[in-house]
Amino acid sequence: MKFEDYYKEFCEVFGHPLWMIPMMMMGLFLMIEVLHTQEHYNQETGDAHGYCGRKEWVKKLQEDQW
Repeated sequence: MKFEDYYKEFCEVFGHPLWMIPMMMMGLFLMIEVLHTQEHYNQETGDAHGYCGRKEWVKKLQEDQW
């Protein structure tokens, strides 16, 4: 087989939406997980989930809402 044949087959497989969409979703989820994990290591307290809740203006908004 020539290189051109391999290239055409490559484009058929990796260019197909049934392959591209799940791979893009997996890439997005991987990126979110990496950023989330980095936040756990980078914050002063290591609390990525409660980081915004500790801010004064967020506490004020929560008090005003209730």
